Amino acid sequence: MTTFRIDEELLEGLRAYHQLEGVPISEQVRRAIRMWLELKGVIAKAERKRAATRKRS
Repeated sequence: MTTFRIDEELLEGLRAYHQLEGVPISEQVRRAIRMWLELKGVIAKAERKRAATRKRS
């Protein structure tokens, strides 16, 4: 767990998105940091898990 400061303008944006989409602020921050680190080449891009397919009967 980590604590950090964030500008009020950014926090309001995160809150607004939470109200629209229901994504918790902590998850929004994790996603944004991961995307930035991937963009900078610091970490490898995470492979997306594919949805399980249903068998037809």
